[in-house]
Amino acid sequence: MIRGGGLFLIFVGLGFLGSWAFNKYWIQFLIGGFIAGFTASGLSALLPSIGSPSFAQIAGLVGSFVIEAGLIYLVLTKNKDADERTMILSIFFVVGLHFLPMGLAHGPLITILGVLTAINAFVGLRLARNAPLPVFGITDALLKLGFGCVMLFAYPALTFA
Repeated sequence: MIRGGGLFLIFVGLGFLGSWAFNKYWIQFLIGGFIAGFTASGLSALLPSIGSPSFAQIAGLVGSFVIEAGLIYLVLTKNKDADERTMILSIFFVVGLHFLPMGLAHGPLITILGVLTAINAFVGLRLARNAPLPVFGITDALLKLGFGCVMLFAYPALTFA
């Protein structure tokens, strides 16, 4: 599952970078990145692997998406009057948190990615409120792209499960 996660992160990272670079077309880049990521991740089953996913890996993957959906709903309902910066950085923070249980599926690298992306969002929300939002958005995208490349190309067979 590590390679599939890496492919997903590469395309999502590229989509996020495109959305920050070509702000007028941000939604197209985000949607394109997610569609390409999900497609590539699914097709990664054709790549050589070290075996079938375990129950713990599948549970970690599914559980992380359930946690993410619940936390994004909470962020959107609790911050409905917040400015765009707060909303985006709060969602980045939630996405970082959802990578923590995903470590069961994709290994320690995605857990480290989760910690780093959550820290990036936290810094933008609490410590560097005057810094431009694209600094945190581009950092988030580059983290996803970089970790995705390591997961795909280095293919570290490191897992928790």
